[in-house]
Amino acid sequence: MISHNPQVFKVNTLCCLLVYLHSILKNHTAHACEGDTLIIECPSRTSVAVLSAFYGRRVPNQHLCPSENTNTTVEEDTECTSPVVMEVYKSCQEQRSCHIPVFSAVFGQDPCPLTRKYLLVYYKCRPGRPVRKKLERTVQGVRVVL
Repeated sequence: MISHNPQVFKVNTLCCLLVYLHSILKNHTAHACEGDTLIIECPSRTSVAVLSAFYGRRVPNQHLCPSENTNTTVEEDTECTSPVVMEVYKSCQEQRSCHIPVFSAVFGQDPCPLTRKYLLVYYKCRPGRPVRKKLERTVQGVRVVL
């Protein structure tokens, strides 16, 4: 039953507004393992504001993105980093959503070839209309649209 009571309408509207504001004002974190695709999506009428990004490994693999090779005797590098903020910024900044393939070739030289890495992005969803743009690139012979 729909209420025509103005007070109920105001409370419902305020509630919806608070939920919306909470979703766009809080910081978000997204991560994807090497070989996967990182997906960032913001609500309608908002766009991504990249706060920071990290590609590499800082924690042992049993905690995040475990190694696919369980028989490995190679010690992983947990001090492995690669500068990726500008790549993520170019792909996602002011977009409503973005998809980033997580491969070393996307970010340049592999900082630690024997270690499984991950991409970690901190971002906000900022009010405002997203800018329409596409970034096309060829990675390992495959055309990728970011």
